[in-house]
Amino acid sequence: MQVYNLPYDLLPDAGPAEVIIRRYESAQDTVRNRIVLHYNMLNLLLDGRKTIVQATGTTTVYQDEILLLTSGNCLTSEILSDAGRFRSIIIYFSNAVLADFYVRHAALLQPSASGGAGRPLATFAKDAFIRNCIESLLLLLDAPAALPPVIQRLKLEELLLYLLHTAPAALRALQLSPHSEPSALELRKVIETHVHQPVTVPELAFLCHMSVSTFQRKFAAIYGLSPQKWLLQQRMQRAATLLHGQLMPGEVYQQVGYESHSSFSEAFRKHFGVVPSAFKHQLAPVVA
Repeated sequence: MQVYNLPYDLLPDAGPAEVIIRRYESAQDTVRNRIVLHYNMLNLLLDGRKTIVQATGTTTVYQDEILLLTSGNCLTSEILSDAGRFRSIIIYFSNAVLADFYVRHAALLQPSASGGAGRPLATFAKDAFIRNCIESLLLLLDAPAALPPVIQRLKLEELLLYLLHTAPAALRALQLSPHSEPSALELRKVIETHVHQPVTVPELAFLCHMSVSTFQRKFAAIYGLSPQKWLLQQRMQRAATLLHGQLMPGEVYQQVGYESHSSFSEAFRKHFGVVPSAFKHQLAPVVA
């Protein structure tokens, strides 16, 4: 599967700009694109919804929200709105810009007493101010002249300062540390976060900033099985537990990491020797 290096692949002539503001539009759904995000990103959704899968979990953002995402590896899916389009304004900005913002506003960004691990993503609901900012950006992007770098930097600063004023905890918690291969404990957290989601082994390796072979080797050292065998066991055990309850097979497959009922049924049959519906039938009480 193709890997997209952003913003470079979309803006090959962008050069070494510290802040880049651009429109993004699509007329088709996309599913789990592999993204290497070299810049941090403010994504101002206009139409559609966006799902981001990271090592730390999965987040879906709707068109009444905006997204702040730090650099690193992720999988993204974009789903069109009812109007048949996906639209957003994207502000890319370098780590140097974000670090400078944190230094200049350090007094407002002191960590809370509770501390807590950093997160690579934060979402914010659109309010009147943010909507006005978006309208002003649309006007600037519609102008015949290119947006000067100083204006791009000012518009980013305006939004970041407003978010700092209205949601300081979210910015305090934002992860700024460099990305590297996770430790054994961190690797377990990534795996067990995604065990019941439709994420493949190569995608898990990508999220962990590893090659597939390195990921498989470290996985086997922790769990004593290959990733494929271990994930199958975990998903089938959960499926059996869910079928013991009130859920029907058609309601189970998405909860155990399968994207279609047919692929789930085939995997279940190979593991248990019967299809999920027959397994469910065997569990039904006998009525005299």
